[in-house]
Amino acid sequence: MRPRKLVAAAAAVALGLSWALAACSSQGTSGGTPANSAVGARIAVAMVTHGQAFDPFWGLVKKGAQQAADDFNVALSYQSPSTTSPQAQAALITQAAAKKPNAMVVTIPDAPVLAPPIRQVTSSGTPVVVVNVGDRVYKQAGALTFVGQPDFTAGQEAGRAMAAAGVRHALCVIHEAQNTALTDRCAGFSRQLTASGGSVQVLHVNGAQLHQAQSAIEQALKRNPGINGVLATGIIGFQAAGGALHTLNDFGKVKFGTFDVSSADLTAVQNGQALFVVDQQPFLQGYLAVQVAAFDVRYGQHPFQPIYTGPSLVTKANAAKVAPLYKNTGIPLFGGGYPQ
Repeated sequence: MRPRKLVAAAAAVALGLSWALAACSSQGTSGGTPANSAVGARIAVAMVTHGQAFDPFWGLVKKGAQQAADDFNVALSYQSPSTTSPQAQAALITQAAAKKPNAMVVTIPDAPVLAPPIRQVTSSGTPVVVVNVGDRVYKQAGALTFVGQPDFTAGQEAGRAMAAAGVRHALCVIHEAQNTALTDRCAGFSRQLTASGGSVQVLHVNGAQLHQAQSAIEQALKRNPGINGVLATGIIGFQAAGGALHTLNDFGKVKFGTFDVSSADLTAVQNGQALFVVDQQPFLQGYLAVQVAAFDVRYGQHPFQPIYTGPSLVTKANAAKVAPLYKNTGIPLFGGGYPQ
């Protein structure tokens, strides 16, 4: 990302954070409406994501969205498919739009499938905010803005961290098919590590079958003993990759990094089994996406640039400080699995 874009992105984040902080700090002890929230008719916002219910990451996104709904007088409906399915998500978007909400919040993990129904929504005059995934395609879908992490850039940051730790040959694990966020993370990671003289093998596994995913990673590591770095692209991939490294007794030999915070990966960072976790602040994503949608309906205003909530590297130096932030959300993160 060029310096000018970084400044613009930082300004957008600062604006979003100031909105969120103002919303929280302006609530009095009597439980009144935040000072910068409108007193008037409730705004109906329909939120449709691709996130699977069992993934704690999406519990955090939903919790943030619900908090913003409470703060800004929004009637929020939240839906997602029971399993990863762009076609099922597209159907949910169409069904939600038929109820004529004032605004919508959506994710775009698969643009060819999801952009057409989203364009139908935006062309009808309903404002749409894209959250979490879709930073490269939200404009083509007619959305107002994007709230989340630019995943290619996040992958590059992971690549820099791995290269600095001496990784030259790495495995990048994608645990969910048809999700461009994960492929973008591996693409950015590959670009950066290759530029540093290394190489990356991308491995697709089925995160819904954790033991099979772990076995596939074990086999990949056995076939290529030169691999000295593993990057998981999310919490479920971390579980599988951590299990493989544990079984092979490769902690310490193979550098390990992951995306998205869980209890297990924070512990792994603190005890030295993992180098870093790339955090994109899911609670803030849900919160700001709903706030932006509500403000556009009420005031006709929205951020000029995307709001980037990540990437932020959690390392051994700051993991203990980050942990209370997630504990305070009240959403239990994955506590089991590997490493132990």
